[in-house]
Amino acid sequence: MCPIVAVAQQSPQRSAAAPKRARRPEPEVHHIWRAFKGADTGTLRDDLRNELVGAYHYLVKVIGNRIAARLPRSIDVQDLRSAGVFGLMRAIENYDIERGTPFASYCATRVRGAILDELRAQDWVPRLVRNRAGTFNEAVLRLQKRLGRDPSNHEVGQVLRMGADEIEKLRRESNLVSVFTLNQAEGDDDDPQSLRKLDALMDRGSSQPFDSMVARDLTQAMMNSLARNERTVIALYYHEGLTMKEIGRVMRISESRVCQIHTKTLKKLKEQIDAINQGEPAETPPTPPRFRAGRRPRTSVQ
Repeated sequence: MCPIVAVAQQSPQRSAAAPKRARRPEPEVHHIWRAFKGADTGTLRDDLRNELVGAYHYLVKVIGNRIAARLPRSIDVQDLRSAGVFGLMRAIENYDIERGTPFASYCATRVRGAILDELRAQDWVPRLVRNRAGTFNEAVLRLQKRLGRDPSNHEVGQVLRMGADEIEKLRRESNLVSVFTLNQAEGDDDDPQSLRKLDALMDRGSSQPFDSMVARDLTQAMMNSLARNERTVIALYYHEGLTMKEIGRVMRISESRVCQIHTKTLKKLKEQIDAINQGEPAETPPTPPRFRAGRRPRTSVQ
């Protein structure tokens, strides 16, 4: 026989440092079971059932913790245990002590089923959609491992034997089943200075002081580069809401002249914005020198 096969056929020996974990013994409640099954409906039966719930409540904790370990942190384990208690109570009512089946084995399936039913009831995504999304995600993961990149819809469709439209629908559904909580803290939950995702979420509708200051300074700089009549047309048209005809009456010019000034001003502002976006300094027209009129020399008429 090949040595490798011989070694493989040998049963692995358990290390002496890691002894086999002792199984929790069944609670001594045989007399309670007999009294519970023999009691009629009433206060005595309810009291006996409560004693059995307390004796087997550890099963609810164990099963609830195992299920919660595979769920997002937003799911409260106490809610799972509450649903498991109802499953435990139904198992106690339906358990037949004459068959000799250990109650722990019989109860585990009922408690687990009650917890899963509660999770399905709280899930806002239909079960069919979640199953289809799981099939799509598994196919994508297999193709990612094989190709070393994100697969296309056509490649996923070849694996699942679906058309492009149906694959795109599956991709959208797979994005819908992913839900994230904004109350989850980043880092260690024990840290009192831990920051939640909700605290770091940016409000698009709020005003940013720095952006407002830059916009105000940029607007002031661009308005200073305009002539007086150009600033007047922009202010009356965009801030005061006057028409071209009304602006012409205020400035005592024709309506066509107002249109010409408006078009020329917009073109100048667009050139300045393009220069700023390209990182070039905007060309500002030179300020004309100011001349002060001097006094005329007096001439005497002889």
